[in-house]
Amino acid sequence: MKWIEVVDRKKWRERCLLFLLGAVTLLCFAKGVRHAELVKAHASKLDFAASGEQGALDYAGAKSAWEENQKRDHPLEYVNWTQADGVQVSASALGTSEESDALILCGRSDLLFPGYAVLDAETQYGCLLSSALSGKLFGGKDTRGLMVEIQGRKLEVLDVVDSEEVFLAYEAGEQDSCAFDRAAVNCVSGEIGKTEEGYRQLCGSWERMESRVLVWISQGLCFLVPGILWIFLMRYCAKMSRMAGRRAERIDKIEKRIWRSLLYLLLAGGILLLIKMVRIPEDMIPAKWSDFDFWTEYGKRLGAACQVLIRSEKRIPDIPMMKEFAGALQWAAAAVAGEVVFCIKFENV
Repeated sequence: MKWIEVVDRKKWRERCLLFLLGAVTLLCFAKGVRHAELVKAHASKLDFAASGEQGALDYAGAKSAWEENQKRDHPLEYVNWTQADGVQVSASALGTSEESDALILCGRSDLLFPGYAVLDAETQYGCLLSSALSGKLFGGKDTRGLMVEIQGRKLEVLDVVDSEEVFLAYEAGEQDSCAFDRAAVNCVSGEIGKTEEGYRQLCGSWERMESRVLVWISQGLCFLVPGILWIFLMRYCAKMSRMAGRRAERIDKIEKRIWRSLLYLLLAGGILLLIKMVRIPEDMIPAKWSDFDFWTEYGKRLGAACQVLIRSEKRIPDIPMMKEFAGALQWAAAAVAGEVVFCIKFENV
């Protein structure tokens, strides 16, 4: 009798631990999905890098491209930008000064910092400050309307970007001798090819940075969690169906039919859900399915764009997406590991 009570307590303890493991795995999966969605949001635009130093635009070239774009019937929403390190920024009203990174823009700032005040090529009187730089210069974040000075140029703080990095962003002027070597372009869904071609007509043959690869990797790893659970449940239903089939009683035959029905339901439901959830990028679909050279060319372009993404220097606007990508990988990997352990333990309980 005591032995039975000890076994029951052991089983109960194992089930409680299994429930706890399942809850932790679900929490990790939820956080992984959240980070993956944020990666998707950050990679919703097209990113370009200049083809070497000679491919970069000076202020005159960037301004000319911007003016030409504004004359179009459907102008692109884009920003050419570069990052200058070690720039001295001061608040003359307080007599404070800090060394900072500067993001010099020619175009829409909301493509780099969505949700904040928008600078464009005509807004050369204002700037955006990071919260870290705002705290160092003024001692707080509520600094809208205050003035800062950079390289003899006075700028009004239009908004404060919540960031741990020390930087400010402002629109370039004729006095700025900079070379724009990066760009971000807003892309309308279904028009990736047109947007890419339109930007290159304006600014030259810049190299595309395939940021969507980070989205595909993070979402693919998150997809493993329901995928593993789907396979496990189908395997479990098939196992229970076989066990019921070995017994000759009538009730066991009914149980076999139930498990078999659940197996088919899971199979059909999983396939339908997969078809509904998976979306092939529009630029990955050929005009004609008989165009077999399309896939070869697309693979080459994708590989080249991924190489540009890997070798390009990671700058301040890239940091949020990279952090979210790392978070998605960590939490999704933890969820996959927890789910594998859960499935193994479940069969042994």
